[in-house]
Amino acid sequence: MKTLGLVVLSLATLLTIAGCGGGTGGTGATTPPATSPAVSQGVITAKGSVFVNGIEFSTSGATITIDDNPHPESDLKVGMVVKVRGTSDDSTRTGTATQVEARDILEGRISIVDNTNKTITVMDQTVRIEDNVTRLNDDDLQKVFAQANFQVGDIVEVHGFADDQGGVRATRVLTKLSGEFESKGFVTTLGATSFNLALTPGGATVLTVTFTLGQLPAGTAIGSFVEVKSTAAPVAGNVTASLIHLEDTIGSAGEEVEVEGIVSSGTLTSFVVNGQTVVTSASTLFEGGLSSDFAVGVKLEAEGPLNSSGAIAATKISFESNIKIEADASAVSATSLTVLGKTVAINQFTRIDNPIANADHVEVRAILDRNNSLIATRIIKQSASNKAFLQGPVTAANGTLGTLTILGDAIVSDGSTQWRVSSTSTDLPVLQAAFFAQIHTNVTVVKVRWDSFSSVLLAIKEAEIEIGN
Repeated sequence: MKTLGLVVLSLATLLTIAGCGGGTGGTGATTPPATSPAVSQGVITAKGSVFVNGIEFSTSGATITIDDNPHPESDLKVGMVVKVRGTSDDSTRTGTATQVEARDILEGRISIVDNTNKTITVMDQTVRIEDNVTRLNDDDLQKVFAQANFQVGDIVEVHGFADDQGGVRATRVLTKLSGEFESKGFVTTLGATSFNLALTPGGATVLTVTFTLGQLPAGTAIGSFVEVKSTAAPVAGNVTASLIHLEDTIGSAGEEVEVEGIVSSGTLTSFVVNGQTVVTSASTLFEGGLSSDFAVGVKLEAEGPLNSSGAIAATKISFESNIKIEADASAVSATSLTVLGKTVAINQFTRIDNPIANADHVEVRAILDRNNSLIATRIIKQSASNKAFLQGPVTAANGTLGTLTILGDAIVSDGSTQWRVSSTSTDLPVLQAAFFAQIHTNVTVVKVRWDSFSSVLLAIKEAEIEIGN
């Protein structure tokens, strides 16, 4: 089984670690585990090797394919959705790829451009583009929808995930001089000469596909993931197939996999992310939040072995929007707010539970965009309070001094600071050295709290690593 980056330790074990000294914020006192076979499906976030789902995969000697055709590694681009097969190790966040497969989700002509909602329609499907997040035309300078200058009739290639609104959340959109008409999805109904295609298993129909005798690949059934190509754009939601290709499943039963994407449907116990069913249990661990943070529309990463039904039996769920800030809001507008001295952007994907105003006490869940600026994914109005907290990945730590750096803030502690490791069912106080022994910089997510908050320069009341179920 692939090793978890953080492990819930018993109090006795934590005290043992504390007695061993150390705690300078490095990789801790544990021996790194051996790498293990794994399949990782997600977005390329950086190149120079390939970074997927927080793992840096070496691609030396790997087989590279893009839409089933061989390509050099240099043709892989940031924003592409890929499946990486190889070995990886969570403790070092490194791996070795033996195979990298990149596949777009849509290709065709733009039929509608909606500048207000920042969407384009391709193959009768709504593609949502997020400023400063979606990769546009492989151009570092094109970061917002307007800069791409999309026009009706443009041919585009789209990488992304099915979202919870029946469309595609784009991770990369490339305008091309020529291309094909193609769409990928799941067969939801199957007749003698046609089938319905959905972006998720059992989801809403996005296309009705007509085919001729002999075109349907052997083994195609309801639930199959297929690629459909056509010589023409859809008309009123109907397309005539020139080619139907039965896509491979992500892996085989028992194989360790991880998948990144947006929760498009389901409940905590069984949900769909990036077209893949995920089931959880009482032993599933949650990083960057607790099980109560789960919701349809949330972006997350699920990992674990495939069960006999092809679902991921999740051993760990990691919330991609693992930044949380709670404090009084100021400078509130339709496009941003300031909380804990940080400007947080509001966009078309931000979920706001209740209207907010200046001086409201709020909890903000956020991500960092391509400019390292904060974008709110959810804003929740809270009861008035003089307390505050900040949660995010630790970028620097010193166990001797008891200092942490989170989102650029230098967090200090004092002799009264409480150090804790908690989950839904347990809340363990630990020694300072034991706390810092668990921190892996740029990986471990820590929440710090202030009572009677007035400045982030004050010593924190509490620091907590949440590992929940």
